[in-house]
Amino acid sequence: MPSATRSRRRRLLLASWGFALCGLACDSGPPPPSILLVTIDTLRRDHVGVYGDERALTPNLDALAAEGLVHEHAYTTMPTTGPAHLSAMTGYYPSQHGARRNGEPLPQRFRERELAFQLGRNGYATAAFVTAGLLANHVVGLRGFEVYDAPKRILRPGDDAVSDALAWLAVEKRRPILLWVHLYDPHAPYGTADEKGRSFPIDESKYGFVDTDFYADPARRREIETRYARGVRSSDLALGRLLEGARAALGPSLFVVVTSDHGETLSERIDERGFGYDHGKYLDREEVEIPLVVVGPGIAAGRSLGAVSLRDVYTTLLAASGIGDPRAADEGRRDLRRRDDSRRVVRIERRLFRSRVPDSVRDHAAAASDGERLVIVAEDGTEGGSASNGATAPADLLAEARAPLAASDDAAPFEIPRETRDSLRDLGYVE
Repeated sequence: MPSATRSRRRRLLLASWGFALCGLACDSGPPPPSILLVTIDTLRRDHVGVYGDERALTPNLDALAAEGLVHEHAYTTMPTTGPAHLSAMTGYYPSQHGARRNGEPLPQRFRERELAFQLGRNGYATAAFVTAGLLANHVVGLRGFEVYDAPKRILRPGDDAVSDALAWLAVEKRRPILLWVHLYDPHAPYGTADEKGRSFPIDESKYGFVDTDFYADPARRREIETRYARGVRSSDLALGRLLEGARAALGPSLFVVVTSDHGETLSERIDERGFGYDHGKYLDREEVEIPLVVVGPGIAAGRSLGAVSLRDVYTTLLAASGIGDPRAADEGRRDLRRRDDSRRVVRIERRLFRSRVPDSVRDHAAAASDGERLVIVAEDGTEGGSASNGATAPADLLAEARAPLAASDDAAPFEIPRETRDSLRDLGYVE
């Protein structure tokens, strides 16, 4: 038989196998959905309309929430930007993934656990567009995204990141996609993009352990909180444009998760502690409660009352992609696509400090919640903090709150590069 004939038959045979395999794949169900993950930095849950706010700050998020599942009792893993985002990307608490301060990257040994890495090797096109330098890939150590776009300077407006993300969608023709967009607009310094740009570096007397004399006038407190609200509104406008563009490009089967990395203390604690307009040092409700909305194919609109964690985002996106997460049950994580009102305890950790902090901070070493009660424990494991209210906590709540205290802090600290330290200092992250 001539070689050309043999070659032609071989090609036909391979083609027939290919069609057979395609048929098997088609019988296995619909293709996996494209995924959009949006994290709105420093967004307090009580500033979102679907969670009870009446100022119409978040009409786009509220409209999205009406389509899907709203989690009433969602919590961050740590009210600090870098570690919290790494929890969403790995399913680990910070004491497990090892990055317990801003500027500390995810250890290399967890690369294959990364959400983007797993989706990428299963056929997803992956891209991240973040709005703060403290989430640049070389800072947080996320290596799984094919495209990772971060500002060259400290910050950029959320609307700019949305423009870049939609431009990527316009030229990226592979499907499905994983797209993560981070919006920093509510974060300090508060206000519009122009107001932020005129407020660097952050004045330490106005954010964190503040000059209480400066905030003695209630009108001054209202002024800065109005600026925070303007940042929330800016993030929602960016979200609305992103949702419109992504749905136009990807169709109605798009799977969407919108959440926050943590909340924010405003004026609640100024008179009590001299602390306001910041996050990360304490574990009060306004810092650890977050909004969390899940929308996508097969998800019934409604509200889920069970306590959930930011780390459950990891489980949910793996499940939505069809990859699955066989470790979820053993590691105590849930699929956020399903309503679950049963009692469950989740953990919240405080970031690791390398320098002296006030005694009041020592009473907020770790926390746990079941959605109804928030228990805070001090460094010695005893109950403490304003949210504990003196009553004895259930044993499982206390055990979960104490769990991260066993993590050793004696290891040699990661040396944060000077450039990263300077950027963090400009953003008010001073320890």
